[in-house]
Amino acid sequence: MSFDIGTARYFHPVGTDGEICRAHSRAALATKAAAVALRRGLDDGLTEDQLLECVAEAREGVPAPLPSVETRAAVRAALRAPLTRDADPQDVADAVFEMLPDTPLRVEGPGGRVFFLVPIAAT
Repeated sequence: MSFDIGTARYFHPVGTDGEICRAHSRAALATKAAAVALRRGLDDGLTEDQLLECVAEAREGVPAPLPSVETRAAVRAALRAPLTRDADPQDVADAVFEMLPDTPLRVEGPGGRVFFLVPIAAT
């Protein structure tokens, strides 16, 4: 088994529930697309065309159908303003549990470095 989180196919064992696999793959793609968007200076207000361009780049040119409504929402959510150390603890808890099962959470760490917390089901 590979430890690359790129897609559920290479991470979870054969027979894993389809919902878990779809959520995993959506979270991985949304994280990559959101990272592309941030490098381009975009935020959650990006246009639909910009979002699709970021997803296409994240897929590294591999032909695929248009992303689902859920994937598009996960990308936009990942581009919201990041949580910081100064965030209210209840806001942090709400953000963590609202992101499940398939939406990356953007946080700002020491020195302003941005990270994505990516939900990957363990069971």
